Amino acid sequence: MSARELGEPLIELRGVAKDYVSAAGTVHAMRDVDLTIRRGEFVAIVGTSGSGKSTMMNILGCLDRPTRGSYLLEGLDVGERTNDGRAIVRNRLIGFIFQGFNLLSRTTALENVELPLQYRGFGARVRRQRALKSLEQVSLADRTHHTPNQLSGGQQQRVAIARALVTDPPLLLADEPTGNLDTRTSLEVLALLQKLNQESGITICLVTHEQDIALCAQRVITMRDGRIVSDVVQDQPTDAAAALAALPPPQEYGGGPELVSALSPADALRIKLGGPVPVSVYFMMLLGWLLGMGAGALYNGVVLGHPYPWIVALLGALGESFVASWFARRKLGQPLTSDQRARLGIWYTIYWGTPWALALVASSFASPGSFAHVAEQMGGLSLGGLLGLWVAILAALALLRYLLLTLFSSVSRPRLDKSAKNANGAA
Repeated sequence: MSARELGEPLIELRGVAKDYVSAAGTVHAMRDVDLTIRRGEFVAIVGTSGSGKSTMMNILGCLDRPTRGSYLLEGLDVGERTNDGRAIVRNRLIGFIFQGFNLLSRTTALENVELPLQYRGFGARVRRQRALKSLEQVSLADRTHHTPNQLSGGQQQRVAIARALVTDPPLLLADEPTGNLDTRTSLEVLALLQKLNQESGITICLVTHEQDIALCAQRVITMRDGRIVSDVVQDQPTDAAAALAALPPPQEYGGGPELVSALSPADALRIKLGGPVPVSVYFMMLLGWLLGMGAGALYNGVVLGHPYPWIVALLGALGESFVASWFARRKLGQPLTSDQRARLGIWYTIYWGTPWALALVASSFASPGSFAHVAEQMGGLSLGGLLGLWVAILAALALLRYLLLTLFSSVSRPRLDKSAKNANGAA
């Protein structure tokens, strides 16, 4: 957006100072700063540690109030408002992007983006619609049900941007948004911010200590010792999208060890382990078992005309594993990881095997003659031996389910490769 197209002042600082008093004395974090940022500008605030840029960000974001001077945001004197008043301004007028993403680890991308709308009292349907639209803006419409540990660093930052945009704020504050990202992913995030600024007209204020990141802004403000020492408007800021296109093409990663070794240790561990398996997968697995058992019984009765229990059991096992693998792939956007398959096999077996074991114990105590009959049939086993045998059967069933889930998940490997490329080259 050119200077001619910029709107009226959005931010006005007049003689703003911030002092911190400690036992060691008074620290002057900001000293009589005058600053005007117009609607539609993309501004970078740079400086070394202790220059006052973080204090500036806290005041602009209504996280702190100036010791002296006035701060006007959209004509409102924010510095004079109470803590609750500033909180309302933050929620309605400002979107925040942090270096550490600050996403809730156990909730999906969609739920993370909906969070600011919950604080404003929006209904569930409106929250979902606006959150989906916001995720589409950052090209993550296909990652709505992923939790943060199923996303790359770049994708997590995109979710954070979507969360900042969901309330349609006129001001976006980004505090070191590329600090935890590699060069390619940093350029992708910057290209997205430039696109939002140019196409949506949103005002962006970015704090960074990296000069090459600041060069992507239209205006670069340099701070030192709590003062603004330079304020430069760039005629031709770096085009992040063009710089991204000029980079060498990303390595074509496949699934498995190649992908894990190409990522940061934290991202590699997240992809290797996967997140928690949704509860709905367990119920779909049970549905697959019922369908498989039904198909086996129908085959026995109609085609063979004779009951073969092993056919019913086999089709039940195949049905539950196939349905669970298929549904999990659709739910998570990628096949189950080895860790997820193990957890699913173990917990599913425990969920549906434990009631049978408890029923057996209950019937044994309720009818000793019944237990004696069972024990006699099992070679005179005691109650403890019978339960031990049952545990061994559960362990064998869990292992069988893990192997079958692995078999059906291997069919989904091409989809995993595609997801891995997105996680690294198009985050």
